[in-house]
Amino acid sequence: MPAFKHLGYPEEVLLRLEGLVPCRESQVSTLLLIFGERQHFSFPSLFIYGHTSSGKTYVMQTLLKILELPYTFVNCNEYFTSRLLLEEVLRQLQCLSSREEDPAPASCDTFNDFARLFKQGMMTPSLQDQTVYIVLDKAEQLREMEANILPGFLRLNELTDQNVTVILLSDIVWELLRPNTGCLEPMPLYFPDYSIGHLQKILSHDHPPEYSYDFYAAYINILLGVFYPVCRDLKELRHLAVLNFSKYCEPVIQGKATERDTRRLWKNIEPHLKKAMQTVYLREISSSQWEQLQEDGDSGQLKGLSAHAHVELPYYSKFLLIAAYLASYNPARTDKRFFLKHRGTIKKKKNQKKHEKTSNHLLGPKTFPLDRLLAILHSIIDYRVAPTANIFSQITSLVTLQLLTLVGHDDLLTGPRYKCNVSLDFIRSISRTVNFDIIKYLYDFL
Repeated sequence: MPAFKHLGYPEEVLLRLEGLVPCRESQVSTLLLIFGERQHFSFPSLFIYGHTSSGKTYVMQTLLKILELPYTFVNCNEYFTSRLLLEEVLRQLQCLSSREEDPAPASCDTFNDFARLFKQGMMTPSLQDQTVYIVLDKAEQLREMEANILPGFLRLNELTDQNVTVILLSDIVWELLRPNTGCLEPMPLYFPDYSIGHLQKILSHDHPPEYSYDFYAAYINILLGVFYPVCRDLKELRHLAVLNFSKYCEPVIQGKATERDTRRLWKNIEPHLKKAMQTVYLREISSSQWEQLQEDGDSGQLKGLSAHAHVELPYYSKFLLIAAYLASYNPARTDKRFFLKHRGTIKKKKNQKKHEKTSNHLLGPKTFPLDRLLAILHSIIDYRVAPTANIFSQITSLVTLQLLTLVGHDDLLTGPRYKCNVSLDFIRSISRTVNFDIIKYLYDFL
């Protein structure tokens, strides 16, 4: 008994669609009722929302492709300005109307120009008798564009007097996206998170042909038992399933266990899944490197990989944090010794005694001014970095993340002062990602 029924589409197409969108039968059935047949007028705008990795983008693209409906699909993260967004929609519309793979780009500066050019593109005979769908993924980015963009898309059907439906895909609710000015309210459709049963069913369909469905389903059940409390992302779980399956079936290949010996298979895979939990989402090593580590049985190389599992920083922010750590734990008088290029030979004082040296790491981090932070940054990085607004905004971000503490910012004469809040293990893991040996620059380790 097919799950989907619609008189406007062949039964074999609906059966194929059913196999491609498991666990989303309710949402697809609703969308089929809204779309109707090709020549029917559809609802002017839809708002489809749900958490990340709940199948919104995949279901929408699969539905439109299988039903062979004319549509344009634009990711608002990639086309982040109004002009780029509008021109990309027009370019894809030209591909639909002229069947050209790379049509001449249309210049579009305002939404008024877009509505005019879009109406012209809809006048072709191939598009006049059917609904055209405009899908805007990551629609929450429309809040960063001009105030008339989102209301204009919601009323595009009315402005162009054409049969067009705008579909907004977003991770947030409509109340956070609704513009202040009056607009046509879209029809909402919610995509709930996949349950553990749904994930079990979806991931089990990926079983390799050389193994039975039941064997791979038992492996997925073990995998979800470990990762489901910390990870609900279908893409990440699928990546982990592919990455660790070879270790799960290793006893079967070696003849030490059968496919039904789940207890022995679990004991073999358990320590490797625990190691994989240390780097979930991070991608700190490639899949081939992870497989090599599994074969070698070397867990030492994984030590410290997830010391910064709770934060991922941009490239310059890592060097800023390294410079801040050096400024906090090195005395200011040692900056010439570590960071001055062509410093020559520095003579040591004869009366200096080793036992008088006190560990700065035991005393804790010291405050430092902004100009010292930037001076150390320019010394440890290989090329010159101008003190632009981007650099200062990254310093602010480090303060927001509580990796740095801002102190003495009210003093207009000396300027702001900072203090580094991270541990030695944390900064060593950060330094390792940019190939910087921070131990050579720490006064306590001389």
